[in-house]
Amino acid sequence: MNEEFSQERAPGEYAVVRKAALELLCETEAGSRFVDEVLSEHIGRFERRDRHLLQEISYGALRHQNTLDRLLKIYVKLSMDRQRAPVRWALRLGAYQLVYLSRVPAHAAVNQTLEGMKSFQGIGRKDVGFVNAILHRLIGDITRKTGDEPAEPDDPSILPVRDGYCHFSRPVLPLVRLDQVDHLSVKYSYPRWLVKGWLDRFGAQEARALLIAGNRTPRLCARITARAPSPAEVVEALQGDGFEVEAGEDEQSVLFAGGGPGPSEALEKGWIQFQDLTAIQIGAALAPPAGARVLDLCSAPGTKAVQLLERLGTEGSLLATDRSESRLALVEENLSGLEGSWKAATLPAEPASIELGESFTHILVDAPCSNTGVLGRRPEARWRVRREDLNSLAELQDGLLDAAVRHLRPGGRLVYSTCSIEPQENEERVAALLRRCPLLVELDTRLFLPHRVDSDGGYYSLLTRSASKED
Repeated sequence: MNEEFSQERAPGEYAVVRKAALELLCETEAGSRFVDEVLSEHIGRFERRDRHLLQEISYGALRHQNTLDRLLKIYVKLSMDRQRAPVRWALRLGAYQLVYLSRVPAHAAVNQTLEGMKSFQGIGRKDVGFVNAILHRLIGDITRKTGDEPAEPDDPSILPVRDGYCHFSRPVLPLVRLDQVDHLSVKYSYPRWLVKGWLDRFGAQEARALLIAGNRTPRLCARITARAPSPAEVVEALQGDGFEVEAGEDEQSVLFAGGGPGPSEALEKGWIQFQDLTAIQIGAALAPPAGARVLDLCSAPGTKAVQLLERLGTEGSLLATDRSESRLALVEENLSGLEGSWKAATLPAEPASIELGESFTHILVDAPCSNTGVLGRRPEARWRVRREDLNSLAELQDGLLDAAVRHLRPGGRLVYSTCSIEPQENEERVAALLRRCPLLVELDTRLFLPHRVDSDGGYYSLLTRSASKED
């Protein structure tokens, strides 16, 4: 049994983790930040053994809220969106543990969730009693949990969960023969529009693989920076600090097992930078040589900017830009102390107004997007974007690409990337750009699907601008 899920501790210690998860979820829902950003502000006050549990139940409740809400609808008269936020998330937290975590006993999941509620501002005794009653009704309908593949994979009384399958005494899923989209949407907890789009595009088998991959948090990855000694020494240092790590396939990354890391010598010395394998490849695709003049157009939080600056040497320069001043501050923090010439600048809200007063040999446009390639790492992203939002995102992406082309020197290189896997944000945007800018030529393109790469998904296109007589 994993230490983080062990129940051999005082109940109050675990109740603190549940309260923190409740705070985190309410804060994430109320604001515009992603849960991983909020989590980073909470996690430092917990011991390493508690961090994974906090992340597991917080991400799980967010990720599976569609499934959990359909389950809870059986027992709750008032719809979940009409419940007050603390009560709504307490119900989801408790239900997630009961259904999806086989190693947490039912009584512990309920009692510790209730204890966490009692000290939460805005929750009263009646709220605690209400959540207790609903969770016990749910327990009464769970017949067993097993790791064995069910004889009928689409049985409406069986849910795929963390370690296998949860069986219920009644149907809890829509029938697949009546509505495949609705069945998969509830079974794997995704919005209908996204399920339908993947079914139409990939077919049933691969769409299911994508849905499953988006419900798993990828292993934490870190890029080994230019300041580090050999990869073997980095791995040795991390292992000496108590972390379970191994070298990545590219020998310039390390993969972590278990929960997120705490303080370490490698991190303090700048030997590693947390960055997903797909993001590392996207950052490497631009490949600016020493002495290049580089523009990172949508730079925040700055991990790719660091990766680019490391390649430039003392003769090159990097301009990191972003529309958000607060997020640009993160870029500056990441770049501070590094060798090389760089500066940061805030962009105007409208891409058409972007005028930087200079041109660049290499430009990275890591554009804002729907995040459909990183749903495992950003579980709330699936609920924040609607199908119609892809049109407004495409307009923004087109504007950023046009701004980049205006600043690209003849012979220069441009990488357009997203952490989306939707063609409306990727291939279609590049095709439209090539129609608008006939001097551009696409040199390379890659689509990373999370179920195929065992990492975050994403996309990039590498383009170059040819010279013309006007140039």
